[in-house]
Amino acid sequence: MGQSHDQVPSFEEIELDNPIGAVEEFTINQDWNAERTNEYELWAEMPGQWGNQRLWVAFHEETGYLQFNAYMNLKIPQRFLPQAAQTITLMNERVWLGHFEIWSEERTPVFRVVLPLRGAELHPEQLEDVIAAIEEETDRFHPALQWVVWGGKTPEEAIAAALVDTEGEA
Repeated sequence: MGQSHDQVPSFEEIELDNPIGAVEEFTINQDWNAERTNEYELWAEMPGQWGNQRLWVAFHEETGYLQFNAYMNLKIPQRFLPQAAQTITLMNERVWLGHFEIWSEERTPVFRVVLPLRGAELHPEQLEDVIAAIEEETDRFHPALQWVVWGGKTPEEAIAAALVDTEGEA
């Protein structure tokens, strides 16, 4: 599976029963650092407005689920976990595709999207939409978590500030 960058197959040529190849091609086209850990998993470094994020994409062959986890560049101190969890609940109320959670082992916020693909192929537009959602939501809500953890704001204040900043950007 380890093809050189100059011999990457086109999206249409990639195996339809394993969409990780299409995700790998996408990351190469974006010029992201990426590594396939096995046939069904890929890690990539995804740039964001608030720093790079680790993107893990895995395909579960039995169910046909394609999972995207974007690990945000932020660690939640133990004492702020309740406030961060409340903030994430408020963030999730405003998200259309995917959801936020806190990865308990690392206390890192994660944005997760799962696409059910059983019996269907991954279309380039779907992949673009998922990546766009990950980028937009993590960029939009990263400051809210920062304000709760480091700025002393309540979850409600942090969400309100994040939404005002987002609406005010051109």
